Amino acid sequence: MKKLNLKTTPIPRLFLSYFIPSLVAMLALSTYSTIDGIFVGKKLGENALAAIGIAWPIFPVLIAFELLFSVGGAAMSSYFLGKGKAFRARIIFSSVFYFALFTSIIGGFTLYYFSDFVALYLGANANLLPLVKEYTEIIYLGAFVIVLHPTLDIFAINDKQPILAMVAMIVGSCMNILLNYLFLFVFDFGIGGAALATILGHSIGACILLQHFLRKKGDLFLIRAFDVYALLNATKNGIPQSSSEISMSIMMLIFNHTIMNIAGDRGISIYSVVMYMSIIPFTILLSVAQGVQPISSFNYGANLLRRVKEVFYFSLKFSLLVGIILYIAFYSFGSFVIPWFLQDNIASRDALLSLETKKAMNLYFMNFILLGINLVSATFFQSIQKTFISFIITLSYTLLFTLCFVLVLPKFYGFEGIMSANPLGVLCASIVVFGIILKEQKSGILKKSL
Repeated sequence: MKKLNLKTTPIPRLFLSYFIPSLVAMLALSTYSTIDGIFVGKKLGENALAAIGIAWPIFPVLIAFELLFSVGGAAMSSYFLGKGKAFRARIIFSSVFYFALFTSIIGGFTLYYFSDFVALYLGANANLLPLVKEYTEIIYLGAFVIVLHPTLDIFAINDKQPILAMVAMIVGSCMNILLNYLFLFVFDFGIGGAALATILGHSIGACILLQHFLRKKGDLFLIRAFDVYALLNATKNGIPQSSSEISMSIMMLIFNHTIMNIAGDRGISIYSVVMYMSIIPFTILLSVAQGVQPISSFNYGANLLRRVKEVFYFSLKFSLLVGIILYIAFYSFGSFVIPWFLQDNIASRDALLSLETKKAMNLYFMNFILLGINLVSATFFQSIQKTFISFIITLSYTLLFTLCFVLVLPKFYGFEGIMSANPLGVLCASIVVFGIILKEQKSGILKKSL
């Protein structure tokens, strides 16, 4: 791929050149979970679907660990590439990779050893515990691959290789789909087969990306270097995005326990389907935010502040438009997608399940109208090393306000109150974002005189 000129290419064209490959790659990544849900729901039924829903908070924790180093490290690498300091960028990349590999292996084996305790903590009851354990134990043993695949992906994007990142995600996703079908429908491996397919799919994608860095085909590649100071700086810059995933995991735990108390296994099944469906719009909006990061980081490092502001404002408008379109699309066509996750005989066993899932989806998906503004803003300020501002935005839309609503609304509105908590939390967080933007326009990076 011809290298992009991040200093001179018009912002809309440059943004789309990152957004489109990122979108395709992230949609491919999202199929890892979505396909698991479709195949498991069709083959094994609602209990297996609920079991994966119970296990779901594990994935944000693994992603949070990856983001803690990779997002900050990638932004720093892009910053130093913008300054013409490629060797420093390679030290950062190598330090992040080696540390992530070693610690994720240790962490995975630790989680495997305590799998019973973790399953119970996640909210598994006696009925779901065996299924949750069977699924999660395989995920734990392959946790290092789940961490390394997106780590290599984000560094490839910052190495001006968005197409390679896209190809790796697509190939891994296609293999995940094929293996899910084989393991569940042909070999009858059960719910563990879905976990194994996920691990093998990530492994293939990671290998495609790793060869780029091992063969030194770009500005970033692995060298024999490990810098603790660089790792600590990457960690500091990655705290906002990592805290986002940790907050999501905490909220999933709270949602799971609250729903279990109010609606039992059936409520968890409904919530699982809604969450599986929400992966697609969330992924699309996250791709918008990821399109901002390499452009803003590079131009900030090159001291081209006018272009930094331009990409931010463009992405804000773009994310709002995308959010509105996504809500309208899922509101209109969601009832056609829900049956994909349910067994064919569900109408005779539980005639109201599909209808109640659609009602829950309509409420929960309202958060996507404004979520993109929050994601873009948090990513933008993180990319220009304004970590504290990014952290405040992230905490606002992931945990702070939603937690308040989920603790109060279910007492008055039951299950619908739980589903309403997230969109109300994002609405309040958006008010915080607009306040920060106004402040930055007066005396910060968005000041008109810059």
